Amino acid sequence: MERRVVATLLTCMDGLDASPGVVVLAATNRPNSLDPALRRPGRLDREIEIPIPSASDRLSILQKCLSPIPNAISAEDLATIAGKAHGYVGADLTALCKEAALLALHRSMDIAQVMIGDVHKAMAKIRPSALREITLDIPRVLWSEIGGQGMIKQQLKEAVEWPLQHPEAFVRMGIRPPKGILLYGPPGCSKTLTAKALATEGGMNFIAIKGPELFSKWVGESEKAIQSIFSKARAAAPSVVFFDEIDAVASSRQGSSSGVGDRVLSQLLNELDGIEPLKKVIIVAATNRPDLIDSALMRPGRIDRILYVGPPDCTAREEILRIHTRKMPLAEDVNIKELANLTDRFSGAELAAYCREAALCAIQEDYNTKSVARRHFNSALGMITPQIDDQMLDFFDHYRKTHRGA
Repeated sequence: MERRVVATLLTCMDGLDASPGVVVLAATNRPNSLDPALRRPGRLDREIEIPIPSASDRLSILQKCLSPIPNAISAEDLATIAGKAHGYVGADLTALCKEAALLALHRSMDIAQVMIGDVHKAMAKIRPSALREITLDIPRVLWSEIGGQGMIKQQLKEAVEWPLQHPEAFVRMGIRPPKGILLYGPPGCSKTLTAKALATEGGMNFIAIKGPELFSKWVGESEKAIQSIFSKARAAAPSVVFFDEIDAVASSRQGSSSGVGDRVLSQLLNELDGIEPLKKVIIVAATNRPDLIDSALMRPGRIDRILYVGPPDCTAREEILRIHTRKMPLAEDVNIKELANLTDRFSGAELAAYCREAALCAIQEDYNTKSVARRHFNSALGMITPQIDDQMLDFFDHYRKTHRGA
């Protein structure tokens, strides 16, 4: 049936020469799914791509959508919203304005006027169409919520935030910003949290991918998934594509018998080196096993920065403990600095669990308790066993000494 329909359509289009004044216009969001015979010259002669709106385009669309709606949004605030609405198409922006108007009505039926706060709340509900299938709704994570790792934070700011904030400097120097960053280190040391903070602080869309989730038993589906991710990332730029457990996707091809693994890695490399450049798209990958990653991915131009995210030192542990206890009522006998000294080799995740267990100990002792005391932290200390040992630290130390830029 489908072939007959296509054949009939082609026949009709070939007969248009005898019908002057007739023009065929076709629209699709899947041009690669069309029959090639339809796209040849003489049938569909021109192909015009309508891209995702730029910041200035989004501003114009928002102005038109809000013009009939009573609002108290300044031109500066509207320009800021347009700048933050990465990946929003015209329909998304229209839905955004309608949602903001509904929020204004809920707030006050008498004087319904859209405020900037209504638009911010609406943005939390209306997601860009390009990201609906793969975007992970993440909490707002700030650099201040990650204890320690000062050097890592600075290097990430230089690699990601500077090119967005000062693109003219990179153009003047004739260089391209880094394309990919690898975060490696022991488990629980805030690699994922760091990637989220990077996206939040840089005002970027965040696309999180778990390595094993990409694999499919159907031939070609895994490669299509990679292609789709990068296509959506380009559409929603500036964006961070975060590959957790990258070693599952890009494991070394030496001695590998996994055909699908090789094809996925090849597709990933093609996307990084592709004809279509990754403008304002940064790849951040995380792993506990950097030695398993294929060397082809680790070369400059693909993964440009290799950063070791190690276990927190005493000062960093103190910062992390203060972050996780700032909303916790502490008794006077709790000394955070002493707790930091007692938690050598604890990762950030284990320190968070340590604080949580201490609070649970206090509740178990007395449901009406008003504070967490030192004895509760002492009890919790015996419940948490640090996973970072000498063997693990020696492994990462050896890797840093023997690999480029690590």
